[in-house]
Amino acid sequence: MTEFASIHKGAALKELQVPGETIPDIFLKHAAKYGSTRAALRYKKDGSWNEYSWRDYLSNVEKVAGGLKALGINPEDKVCIISANCAEWFFIALAVQSLGAYQVPIYPNATPDQAKYVAEHSEAKIVFVQNLEQLSKTDSWRNDLVNLNQTILMFGEPPDGVEKFEELLDQGSKYCDENPSFLKDQIEKLTPDSPGGIIYTSGTTGPPKGVMLTQKNLVVESAGLLTVYDYLYESETISFLPLSHIAEQVQNITGGIAGGFTVNFAQSLDTLMEDLAEVRPTLFFSVPRLYEKARTVILEKVADGSAVKRYLFNWALKVGEKARIYRNSNQDLPFMTKKKWNLASKVVFSKIKTRMGLDRAHFMASAAAPLPAAVCRFFGAMGMDIFEMFGQTECTGVCNATIPGKTVPGAVGAPLPGCEVAIAEDGEIVTRGDNVFSGYFKDEAATNEALKDEWLYTGDIGHFDEGGYLIITDRKKDIIITAGGKNVTPQNIEVLLKGYSGISQACIIGDTRKHLTCLFTLDADSLPKLCEQLGIGALSMEETAQNEAIIATVQKYVDEVNASLARYETIKYFRILPNDFSVETGELTPTLKMKRKVVQQKYDHIIDLMYN
Repeated sequence: MTEFASIHKGAALKELQVPGETIPDIFLKHAAKYGSTRAALRYKKDGSWNEYSWRDYLSNVEKVAGGLKALGINPEDKVCIISANCAEWFFIALAVQSLGAYQVPIYPNATPDQAKYVAEHSEAKIVFVQNLEQLSKTDSWRNDLVNLNQTILMFGEPPDGVEKFEELLDQGSKYCDENPSFLKDQIEKLTPDSPGGIIYTSGTTGPPKGVMLTQKNLVVESAGLLTVYDYLYESETISFLPLSHIAEQVQNITGGIAGGFTVNFAQSLDTLMEDLAEVRPTLFFSVPRLYEKARTVILEKVADGSAVKRYLFNWALKVGEKARIYRNSNQDLPFMTKKKWNLASKVVFSKIKTRMGLDRAHFMASAAAPLPAAVCRFFGAMGMDIFEMFGQTECTGVCNATIPGKTVPGAVGAPLPGCEVAIAEDGEIVTRGDNVFSGYFKDEAATNEALKDEWLYTGDIGHFDEGGYLIITDRKKDIIITAGGKNVTPQNIEVLLKGYSGISQACIIGDTRKHLTCLFTLDADSLPKLCEQLGIGALSMEETAQNEAIIATVQKYVDEVNASLARYETIKYFRILPNDFSVETGELTPTLKMKRKVVQQKYDHIIDLMYN
């Protein structure tokens, strides 16, 4: 039996409140509860917002399930979805789960080869594709996969051999007319061990692995979050992160069903700010990069304002930081601090929140990557505490989270109710509970490596602080061991470097080397402002990367960060790359995590120059 020095249990936080055995079962209950009185899903079309009530939601799930049943989908079968976020995505996911089958998402920005890998490896019987553009990714392989019986186009006119989504709905409607209690009967057959889905990892360290999740995993994860944040029931959310990722599924499909949310679909990432202003969600979840960019935009606008506005904002930020410290120590604000805070909030911060579309947000969270402490403090000073979360697909998204009245910049909080988290001898974070996955699909070796004595070995390194909050230091496989034998956690240094204006990515190099170096990429959004401040005219990205003023500015950033580091952690040389990292060029995963090995292999000639 595995033993650890200390095990932190989420049960100490709050007792877990589980609302039902399966997500489809909870869905039926909430569809009956809300009926036509509450919107479940909202989307924008032709300039107007349209909605599906909970009754509409149920009706469409029933039709899709009937259509899939007519096509021969049985328990344990796999159904792939390649699509951007939309209501139809939800209908398909719930219908598949209701039949006891596995929904298997494929990232909409996946290449044809990546899409084929998931469809083929998962042995999918049906693939849903959003539009003709997504359908083109299947052209070279959809007729060759042994298990694939049908491809269904969700929007547009399909070519021969591809079924139209409306045709599936017609088949389903007919099937349901002939079998009136069909969906209810199917859902009653489900158990906590029934399939929840297979979600493929984003592949930072190798080929994607299919994480097999059960209904118990999904229910316990949603219950854990709603137990901690019990004020979130019937929230308004906005869906813009890829549904192919566990975080978005937990927030808006499983969590949305368990919490009775109204989910609003952003039109695209490009229209997110416009959509936010119109939706004004009460719950907002994002990856750190968006918060970082929002902070940069706010500071740039302040810098462009008058001297009076700059003074007022900086005064308000100082007041807000004092208020944040009191608030997150569960202390009442002193009389004068409270008066100043109320004034700062009303005169300065309320206007910023309104422009961001977050004036109603009483919950803001971040996950998938470290949130820089400076960003956490910045928004906290504006009265917008960001709850940082930690987890991975294998534990259904989240095992640790910060809580109201205790957001600690740089910490990811305490275990959720129902979870246990411990630190192994080598510093690796391990967790167990009913939210931990059942294994990798068709990969026993990887399963045995990740799961030992019911404990999930996360691959992350960290420790608990005195208050029982988890601190992440790095990925175990990313730790650099220099030629001098020093262990360096690059992620912490990279987070500091990415906090500067104009920087998009920073990749620390130095494994088996005598010292550290760094590859930088520039941020196309904030770069024009930096160039303006430096008196540089319009240049291409490649020209900017070679500009002496830009190089000198990045050197200043490096010097400032070096000053806070141990000598063996300091960066001796750096290079600025002529292009940013992206999913399309292979350096980032679909969830925008850096593929360190890919970066080092792709730019090895530049790295060699820094050491030679």
